[in-house]
Amino acid sequence: MATPSKDRIGCRRALAALALLASLAGCSTPRTWPSLNADQGVSADVPPLPQVVSAALNFAHDQANAASPKVYNLPAQINVAAWDTFERGLAGWKPMCPGDTGVWTVRQVRIDGGIAQVDIEYPSRDGMYQSATVHLKGASAGFEYKADYLQYWKLAVKDPVCQQPLPVVEKACGAAAAEKLRAQREAAAPPSAQPATAAQEPSK
Repeated sequence: MATPSKDRIGCRRALAALALLASLAGCSTPRTWPSLNADQGVSADVPPLPQVVSAALNFAHDQANAASPKVYNLPAQINVAAWDTFERGLAGWKPMCPGDTGVWTVRQVRIDGGIAQVDIEYPSRDGMYQSATVHLKGASAGFEYKADYLQYWKLAVKDPVCQQPLPVVEKACGAAAAEKLRAQREAAAPPSAQPATAAQEPSK
């Protein structure tokens, strides 16, 4: 089977972005990432999502704790094909590896036309992880979002856990780190989600 060219893939993404903006213009419910509803979700590789995330993280870091390391942790629902786009937008940042501290975790993004909100958990100056929301506004056609203000929630949250897909962890942190994280995730998964290791004994 022929592989689609980069031009065709880029064209499809551009069309998807235009469709997203058109739907947002007449929609009162914001689109979310990660998705809460399949009909209201945003794919990670569709603009303007990567730009919204990078603008929010940079603004939050400058406002909340500029002395903290720039380490980001993206939702597990990110599709691996979108990773390079996020990496370019977060130049100067480092993706989280298991065991990292001082991590800025993206929990959810909401985009509603020219308005966007990004929920972030961050290392506060007090040494605890807290939650905040970055509010952004877009320029014409809903692109080039710029941060407007940071809303602090002052609620302590749990220390971050690396939530990015294993191929991303392997690329950023190495094969050993990815394999260790895979084992941790399998051990923490409920029994129904774990792969079967032996055939079940037939009932008598």
